[in-house]
Amino acid sequence: MQSRRRPSRILLVLVFFAIVPLLLGQQECVPTTVPDDGGGGGGGGGGETVPASILDLELDAYALVNQERAAYGLGALIMDESVRAVARAHSEDMANRGYFSHDTPEGVTSSQRLTNAGIPWRMMGENIAKNMGYADPAYVAVDGWMNSAGHRANILNGDFTHTGMGVAVDADGYTIFTQVFVTP
Repeated sequence: MQSRRRPSRILLVLVFFAIVPLLLGQQECVPTTVPDDGGGGGGGGGGETVPASILDLELDAYALVNQERAAYGLGALIMDESVRAVARAHSEDMANRGYFSHDTPEGVTSSQRLTNAGIPWRMMGENIAKNMGYADPAYVAVDGWMNSAGHRANILNGDFTHTGMGVAVDADGYTIFTQVFVTP
């Protein structure tokens, strides 16, 4: 009899660990897309050392977004390192200060972050995602975006030509993605 109970306990534990990440997983905000309000300027960038695991997640999510665009006959977005630095800085800020929003607690918006970094843009958009407990957090983030009308609209907006994908992991283990879309 014990041999029959043990598999049911294992199954219960497996179901628990399969459902809990789903309940804790993808949290999304309404994406933003705004026209230029007069911003502009030169590039940016930084000399920081970024862990390979973060770079891999950023590139994986970037590739997945471009796969989605290709499936709809759209050209690939160009990874702009200055925009990537802005996206990564926002993910890091959310991770370090424990919030999840397009705007910082002080009210700095995604468009203001680009302008403050001296990045020229005529149109911009931003998608953010936060998840935990998945083998492929980049896939979960992009899949969540594609299943959300506003996020999907940003990804499939043919007017966007450049992007930056930034990732950070917070102290609780949540992976936070910020993708900024730009039309220079």
